Amino acid sequence: MRKGAFRIAFAYLLISLLWIMFSDRLLFYFEGVLTPGQYLWLSLGKGSLFVTVTAIALYALIRSESSKLKESEKQYRSMYESNPNPMWIYEPLTLRFISVNDAAIAVYGYSAEEFRQRTILDIRPPEDQESVVSSAEGLGNKFNQSGTWRHIKKNGQLIYVNITSHKIWFNKKPHVMVMVRDMTERVEFEQTLEEVNQALLEEKHKLSETQLLSRVAGWEFYPRENRLIWSDEVYRIAGLDRDDDREAFDIYVQHIFPEDRPLMINALEELINSGKQLDVTHRINALDGTTRYIRQLARLESSGGQELKVTGSLQDITELKQLEQERNRYLYSFEHTLNSITDCFFELDSQMTIIRINETFRSIVKTDRSRIVGTSIFEIFPKNENKFYQVYKKALEERVIVRHEDYSVILQRWLRMAAYPTDEGVAVYFSDITEDRLKDERLKEAVERYELVAQATRDVVYDLDIVQNRLIYNTSLTHLVKIPNEEISYELEWWRSLIHPDDMEEVVSSQERISRAGLTNWECEYRLNCGKGNYKYVMDQGYFVYNTEKQPVRLIGAVRDIDALKRSTQENKRLAGIIKQVNNMVLITDDLRRVQWVNNAFVELTGYMLEEVRNKTAADFLTGPDHPGFETIIRRQEAREAFAMDTIIYTKKGTPIWISTQLTPTYDEDNVFHGYIIVCQDITYRKEKEEEINRQNRLLREVAWISSHEIRRPVATMLGLINLLDMAEDDNEQEEIFTKLHECAQEMDGMVHEIHRRIEAEKALQIERDL
Repeated sequence: MRKGAFRIAFAYLLISLLWIMFSDRLLFYFEGVLTPGQYLWLSLGKGSLFVTVTAIALYALIRSESSKLKESEKQYRSMYESNPNPMWIYEPLTLRFISVNDAAIAVYGYSAEEFRQRTILDIRPPEDQESVVSSAEGLGNKFNQSGTWRHIKKNGQLIYVNITSHKIWFNKKPHVMVMVRDMTERVEFEQTLEEVNQALLEEKHKLSETQLLSRVAGWEFYPRENRLIWSDEVYRIAGLDRDDDREAFDIYVQHIFPEDRPLMINALEELINSGKQLDVTHRINALDGTTRYIRQLARLESSGGQELKVTGSLQDITELKQLEQERNRYLYSFEHTLNSITDCFFELDSQMTIIRINETFRSIVKTDRSRIVGTSIFEIFPKNENKFYQVYKKALEERVIVRHEDYSVILQRWLRMAAYPTDEGVAVYFSDITEDRLKDERLKEAVERYELVAQATRDVVYDLDIVQNRLIYNTSLTHLVKIPNEEISYELEWWRSLIHPDDMEEVVSSQERISRAGLTNWECEYRLNCGKGNYKYVMDQGYFVYNTEKQPVRLIGAVRDIDALKRSTQENKRLAGIIKQVNNMVLITDDLRRVQWVNNAFVELTGYMLEEVRNKTAADFLTGPDHPGFETIIRRQEAREAFAMDTIIYTKKGTPIWISTQLTPTYDEDNVFHGYIIVCQDITYRKEKEEEINRQNRLLREVAWISSHEIRRPVATMLGLINLLDMAEDDNEQEEIFTKLHECAQEMDGMVHEIHRRIEAEKALQIERDL
């Protein structure tokens, strides 16, 4: 809303500044042109126009922001009611529940009315109620993470929950909205892990105390004399007999476990021969029958010239070994536990170095254990891409348990993480919750889609319980069936009573065929009485659900009103039949001039079937060596003109045909261009007759020309010669004139024969065309 107010203020400021800048400059140009009165009226009109324009703009912006606010409130309400986690709203002064969502009712077992009669203290253990009141009083104005608390369900079950809350205005009063996540299993698991960690920590302290209290004794051995000298402490540590008269070396060797003697003797010989320091742990049998673990350390020295001496010390590490074995057993148990859990685990020291992992973590990062342990966590999860770094850091620095859920860009998964401080650093557990997130998203999307479809469609969605003979409809039933609500029944017999009697047998028999065959999908068209005897065509599509005995128990389906479509289809079939039977060729093209449909007259005249020409332009198959006019047709089609013209097309056999074409563009109800309807009439016979008349006219013009010009010339010559004949004085002159007359007569006769030849040739050509 703050952004909306800023936008409105900014828009008003911008319009005002632009108006002042440009309107005053405009008035400046009229200052010397208009009279003071006109100038005053123009200034008043400018101000009035500004007020009107800004009022309209402010009204439009405020209305737009109000619409967005209402839509946001609607979505917020839907998120509250359909949230899979329990949510409620309570009054901060009385702590009484005001509103709860369906998830809270399902989890806690109270009805909505029972919730409203209680306070948030009624679902808390008595010992927590004082802390609850203190926490409610200390809520901030922003998002509050209250941590993990204990709640009590209606049946008395105690559960652990994680609570988040924030203050809201509800019914014009301050309230608090709370969202609860069930953490019972996780808390119990964490408690178990904390007990294991505590046990390991105690054993570690015991091991440290044992090391402080460890006993050590020294000895000397002279190899040449095979003489062993030890301190009195050796008797107590090794549990040997002080009164034994044998050589000390033989006594000690005799008490070493037979399996360990070669190890000790070989190490001693190697020390004497090569000077390699001796460090051996072996077992001995004490006088009291107990087995003790002794660690021997020795080095080679010289004593008094060339004599060799071995100086050593022994330490009773029996308790240490026992503790080590016990620790190994615990560590093995701990490692086995870690590798058995499905959560990923890794432990960091104070320098963010990985010191321990489980098998699940190793498999998710797909790297050998040896390459993981001892490396920095940032080599696997770089700090700049690691959203969970702050989780490790807070647990390590503040020594508190930190939990967080977020999307890991590196692993490309949703993770739920918990970090626990340890002596070495921090132990981190995380689990992949991507599938849960996706399920929640898919469920939310499915619910939203169903709600949107239910609002947008007029289809009647129904659920028939075949066993109980019970029907459930959605609200669209009243749109299809114009029957008062009180007359609507929820039995199958009532619905079937609305079906047209002539269609009843097909509906029942088709359902029985599907159910007997064990199929699921069923559909049927029939007529339905939609009120006052008015029957409509409907399409009923259903899905059968079967029990374990393969018997149908439910039919879920949707009924769609197809009356207008059915009657439109019937009318279209009738019109299509008429178009198919007309003698004129009809083509229908799309917006790219490609043929989509032709009638029978087109097929009969051109020889092209619809399958041959579909998605081709007419120029692709109707043109030939002589195709005048097609460029004009294409140009005018691209301009989407309605026009008519005559042109030549060629049949599949290459025969030219003259057609008279009428091209009409088609548009849908949104005035979107769809293509052309082209109606063609065969005018070949007319064109041939026109050509014949043109040829005859040309022949007549030629005959007329010959008659009026060519024949006139010899005639004029003959008339001149006749006049000369009257004036001739001798026979030679007359003979010459007669010769000239004879030549003119032959020329005239040739012209008459040429006229006759051309007429006969035209007659022969006409007879040939007629044949």
